[in-house]
Amino acid sequence: MSPSAKNTASSSALPAKAQFGLFALHVLTALWIGYGAVVKAVEFNPLLLPPPILALLRAIVGSVSADPALIFEWSLRAIIGAEVAIALGLLLTKHARAIALVTLSLFCVILITAMVQAGLKDGLKEALAGSCGCFGEAGLPASVMLLIDGLLLLSAIFLVPKGAARGVAPLWIPVVVGAIAMVAVPKPVIETTPEQTGETIERPMIEGAWPEAPARYEVTYFPKWAEWIGKPFRSQKIALAIERPVPDDFERGDWLVVFSRADCDHCQELYLTHFAEPRKERVLKITVPDTTGRALPMPCNGCVSATLYAPKAGSGGKIPNYMLTTPIVVRLKDGIVTDVCADVDETDDLARVLGSASAAAGTPPTPANATDPEASSETTTGSTNETAATPSKPVTPPAQARWPGPPAQLEPFYIADFSESDGKPLASNPFARLIAGRIPADFLSGRWIVIFYREDCDHCHEILMTYFTGQLPVRTLAVAIPDTDPAGALDNPCDQCVKMSLVKGPNYVIGTPVLVAIVDGVVECVVENAEDIPALESCLKFGGN
Repeated sequence: MSPSAKNTASSSALPAKAQFGLFALHVLTALWIGYGAVVKAVEFNPLLLPPPILALLRAIVGSVSADPALIFEWSLRAIIGAEVAIALGLLLTKHARAIALVTLSLFCVILITAMVQAGLKDGLKEALAGSCGCFGEAGLPASVMLLIDGLLLLSAIFLVPKGAARGVAPLWIPVVVGAIAMVAVPKPVIETTPEQTGETIERPMIEGAWPEAPARYEVTYFPKWAEWIGKPFRSQKIALAIERPVPDDFERGDWLVVFSRADCDHCQELYLTHFAEPRKERVLKITVPDTTGRALPMPCNGCVSATLYAPKAGSGGKIPNYMLTTPIVVRLKDGIVTDVCADVDETDDLARVLGSASAAAGTPPTPANATDPEASSETTTGSTNETAATPSKPVTPPAQARWPGPPAQLEPFYIADFSESDGKPLASNPFARLIAGRIPADFLSGRWIVIFYREDCDHCHEILMTYFTGQLPVRTLAVAIPDTDPAGALDNPCDQCVKMSLVKGPNYVIGTPVLVAIVDGVVECVVENAEDIPALESCLKFGGN
């Protein structure tokens, strides 16, 4: 009788429960572990690893000087190769029972550890529903994984008699195949697109005429200026409240938009200082029509004048509540908001938005016609300025370092490593470079706080609520990690933050929140453990709100 015939005969002689146990061992367990290897290979995402494994890898990264990305990549490859070898060993060798006992026991220990850690940190519900979302999560909850692994382990222990496993291949074959799989798994390469970066690729001009007036105006307009940067001006509700028509070329080239009130002496000072002479940019002077005081002269040489919506006299309509403190200066490039100065008393901000150092250089002499409101050289929308004037010589702004933006090709995953960043440019950190969108023009000038957070992270929300609400003493860039479940997203309470995101596509290994303070683009301090309140407040250099 041939060996295969003997195996078949001996297997058929086993009790039904043992035959089921062999089927579960050689087929179900092999497919279960093989499926895990395939998912890891396709996704190539270390976030799919259990939290205890991630914690171990992070500890290794923190104790050696090797490239963290390489450590995570080859650890992931090794796990994929091991699971391929285990799956083939279960399917093809007589050592299947021993392999299953060791592998499934290890899986159960890892899952129990993950559940205990999650339970101690976030309670029983989190322990059963899944592991910590700070690292991202895919697949079944840990409790379901533990149930499946446990049932397969019990089957191998109690249903498969010792020595009953059958095999047709020696053990070295799965080992060799697993080693080949470890090296051969392709690493995805992600090409960046304009939608991903926004900063390094020129935006096309906005097409189409200026939108029609809304069917109904808002009762209250409350612009969040920090959120305007990088977005079309026409996408803001208050922009659509501008009375028509607007200039045909309004969304072409460089424009300054100034919101002001006729009785605002602060607005008058702004116009006298910076707009009494023609500027190199086009200027749209927008009057907020809710004033009650005496109108003041507002010289704006060469400006195009417009007003926000107000109902016609006698119509009985009510002027909307325009909740903005004038004056406000907005800079546009081809219809896209590139910068905003919401407080002209901040002379550095005003100088940046105006694009010259003159904003902080003092008040020039008042033009002779500045006291007569009818003598100011303004045009209304749809007309041209006939006044002959010699443009003042443009002041060249000082050269500023430019944010490099994301690389053209992205890795499948990135590990946040700020361990040796102090004293180095933030732009030299591969993780930080992945901030997508139009970085503020002065981001590499002065002091900034950068907070990396997840929108569904309770601890991140707590830090933002505690330290980043109201008027901020330090300019702040809030960078969202784009791998969160939208259903669990929380509103970012930091109205004064410049809100950005990392480029979408890669997977990100980072425990959030992480706070970085920079001065002139150089890292001053980093806080990766936000529960260390003394270190956090020392780095922020301002207390809770």
